[in-house]
Amino acid sequence: MAKSSITINDIARELNVAPSTVSRALNNSRKISDATKKKIVDKAEQLGYNLNMIAASLSRRATNTIGVVIPAINNHFYSQVVNGIEELASNKGYRILIAQTRDSVAKEKEIMRTLSATRVDGVIACLSLETKNTDHLHNLTKNEIPLILFDRVNYDFPCQKVITDNYSAMTQSVSHLARSGNKNLAHMGGPLGCNIYTEHARAFKDALKKNNLPLQPQFHLSSDLTEEDITEAMKIWFSQELKPDAIITANSSAALLVSKLAKELNISIPKDLAIVSLTSEPALRFVEPQITSIELPGIEMGRTSMEFLLEKITNRDQNFNTTIKPFQLIIRNSSFHNQ
Repeated sequence: MAKSSITINDIARELNVAPSTVSRALNNSRKISDATKKKIVDKAEQLGYNLNMIAASLSRRATNTIGVVIPAINNHFYSQVVNGIEELASNKGYRILIAQTRDSVAKEKEIMRTLSATRVDGVIACLSLETKNTDHLHNLTKNEIPLILFDRVNYDFPCQKVITDNYSAMTQSVSHLARSGNKNLAHMGGPLGCNIYTEHARAFKDALKKNNLPLQPQFHLSSDLTEEDITEAMKIWFSQELKPDAIITANSSAALLVSKLAKELNISIPKDLAIVSLTSEPALRFVEPQITSIELPGIEMGRTSMEFLLEKITNRDQNFNTTIKPFQLIIRNSSFHNQ
């Protein structure tokens, strides 16, 4: 039987139920039990029945589908978050649609329009680096689609948020380096339009002061963290008489590149230069020396975001709290040596 010719009657025949029962189940009728609905939907998918999800969602106001919007699929932290979301979503009978913005606000707007049009039951999103104005997110709320923001958020947008304590992550990193004897700290930060990097920058200045360390303006960098940006910064910093003896990077990719460039410049790590990354990924453990990092609770952030979304779907409450998840400073050989 050709998939395109599958009808409700075919599904009914396969399951030995009335066609009207199949129709009601596919339209999420309250007259049909959840167990029967699941059996019918599973059979429909197995046979290749082309249910128009958009039309169906308009009538039944539910698709059992969650949209997950992240900057990059191949990023270790975001993949952990998705794992946490997917685990709970699957247990609760939801499917997830994953879309990546590649840090483009234009792409983010396009994705949000698509998710709104298809009437997903909810959206969990991490904003792109380019996102300043969040008007496009209101299209979701206008369509009564709950939104949870995580990691990169806009604090002014009215929705539940799940973040880590970015300020404390930087504070602990600076204090660790100070205890290890480092004096001239550099910060290789990201663009200040993002809440995370703004918090890092503020904490860096405050933590230096608290630890009685000097703030060298030339060592406090904000950039797009491209390979070109990082390479140029390293060339400038290590061509001057005053050189940094420790670098805190905004992310793991920057830390790995700093380690590589330092070795090319014959700079000994950690004797002459300590390195700390404010994010973590497995590669940091497989370079020599291993790189100290902030371990972010990706899986837990994903689970919590999904828990909050399920509450919004079920209760439609107006709780817009910001939840802060704990992190861990993992000290490795790149920032610690015997004095």
